[in-house]
Amino acid sequence: MASTLSILATFTIIRSTFNDFIPKEIRDYLWSFIRRFSSEFTLVIEESHDGSSNHIFQATMEYLGSHVLSASAAEGFPKRLTVGKSEKVRKSTFGLDRHSEIVDIFHDVPLKWKYNADVNTNTNNQHTSESRWYELSFQKNHVEMVKSKYIPHIINTAKKLKDRNRMVKFHTVRRERWSSSAVNLDHPMTFDTLALDGDLKKTIMEDLDSFINGKEYYKKIGKVWKRGYLLYGPPGTGKSSLIAAMANHLNFDIYNLNLSAVNSDSSLEYLLLHVSNRSILVIEDIDCTVKLQNRDAGDPTASYPHVQVTLSGLLNAIDGLLSCCGDERIIVFTTNYKDKIDPALLRAGRMDKHICLSYSTASTFKQLAVNYLGILNHNLFSRIEKILGEINVSPAEIAGELMKSKDPKTCLEGLIELLESKASEATSKPEEGEGGNNTKQEKGCKSKGSNTTNSDSPNHNAITFLTVGPDPMTVREYTVKAELAPILKAVLLKHGDIVTDCSLNSTQCRSSLLEIACGIIQKLQAAKLEDLTEPELRSMLASVSDLESLKLRVSWLRKRLDQIIEALQLVKQCSALEEDKRKFLQEIEEMQKELGSCHMETLEKEKKTLRIQEMEAVIGTISETLEKARLSCFYERSLVEGLLCL
Repeated sequence: MASTLSILATFTIIRSTFNDFIPKEIRDYLWSFIRRFSSEFTLVIEESHDGSSNHIFQATMEYLGSHVLSASAAEGFPKRLTVGKSEKVRKSTFGLDRHSEIVDIFHDVPLKWKYNADVNTNTNNQHTSESRWYELSFQKNHVEMVKSKYIPHIINTAKKLKDRNRMVKFHTVRRERWSSSAVNLDHPMTFDTLALDGDLKKTIMEDLDSFINGKEYYKKIGKVWKRGYLLYGPPGTGKSSLIAAMANHLNFDIYNLNLSAVNSDSSLEYLLLHVSNRSILVIEDIDCTVKLQNRDAGDPTASYPHVQVTLSGLLNAIDGLLSCCGDERIIVFTTNYKDKIDPALLRAGRMDKHICLSYSTASTFKQLAVNYLGILNHNLFSRIEKILGEINVSPAEIAGELMKSKDPKTCLEGLIELLESKASEATSKPEEGEGGNNTKQEKGCKSKGSNTTNSDSPNHNAITFLTVGPDPMTVREYTVKAELAPILKAVLLKHGDIVTDCSLNSTQCRSSLLEIACGIIQKLQAAKLEDLTEPELRSMLASVSDLESLKLRVSWLRKRLDQIIEALQLVKQCSALEEDKRKFLQEIEEMQKELGSCHMETLEKEKKTLRIQEMEAVIGTISETLEKARLSCFYERSLVEGLLCL
């Protein structure tokens, strides 16, 4: 023991003497000379670099903070850690204390980290600043791997950790600028507690995950990394709750934009330029916050002289060059009435995914019962589900009843009372008559149309469940208008029961969906190609897309509409070709008259003869193209030929 202490004392005296009598410059030189024979390499990552903050230092701090308590850091685990939490983050953050070391394993390579901090003083021995840096030590043969893989891995991982841990902020507009005092969004709604039909919820989550992981894909196809959603349906069906769930799922800030508070297109541009990346821009009630004219519907705008945000300005802001100034952004529009929105806004690139949030079904009711009452089943469930199949009630109304008591039986009995009163009101309303109102059974995607149905101008921009007319007929178990019954029979014979997989269970609702499909076929059956317009066909196509979203098997009808639109475009091209052909024939006739003149020189005659031959060849090509177009288009053919078993 005495000899050991003697050795330690001798070593201490030698080290002290070495430091006291040998200048620092010589000591540094000696150490650098010794390191030449070492196989270890060290990177120094200082807090500042070239006079500004060092991004790699900040990333390292975030990265190591997540590793200090993990199993991968078990080897060389530090004895002292720092811990802290600010209002800007969700969870506490950990870090290395000064002069602490930790070993990280990457690709089976041990990498030793050391955190250093020194206080800087002036000549009066006063504290002026603090220098902080990390030292990363590893074997020299791993230099390329650290440079090309490990450092980028640290930066990417740190970004993900920081994005995941930061608090979600809620931004609003004040005096045509984003408020400087954004608030923390502590909304508790998540996809776990959101009452949506299971398939729809899964589809939305998969779409969001695909978007958030699609940076390289968007770059590859040359598109801005953004995505647009349209949430539509009756009030109280969960549009705002879905937005909150999306924000919590992605950890994105929410920018709530009220267009009525924006006085010009230039102010709108300024606001969108100052929306941060990793955010959701929400424009609620797009159909009524400002009067954006629906050009297809011929909406008037004269009654809204104070509104200065134009449809063109909004389109350019969300999908023009301005939209390139940012990445990883989502735009969510909400409306109760999809058919009031201009088709230019509805197209892909602006509203990429249309999500219909419907009235409550048995599935959504059960989810609400689990969330609010903590029960999976009850003997009153069957009674509630039966009434839900007959009336319209929003999830918000059901949630309101389920919150009134903690006793499940009391809540469910109160809910039954509410549902029965709604059913009683629905049956007591008068049937549609002249000048009267029409009671609609709408399961979700409600259209704010007139209370009466105008057969001359059907609305195909949104699915509306209409009451069957005065002369209904039943085809199998489905009841439709008498005029549509033969079409429905032909559809069922040709394509089978196209509503078998429909997400709506009520026979009445399924009958209404079949009426929409048959109505489109009826219009195509009665029309000639030249009688239709492209906006009208695209409106039909939008309705078919809505039917497909409810799992109707109508892809055959969508394909036919696509073919008709292509044919219509081809007809327009043919009209231009016909005009060219007419002009060429007229020019040939004039040239032939000139050739008959005896005053024309031989060289000039040869030129004109050659020109006539060239034009005749072009006319021949045009005639062949027109003939092929007539064969491929629906000339003298029904637009529904081959679609039905007649």
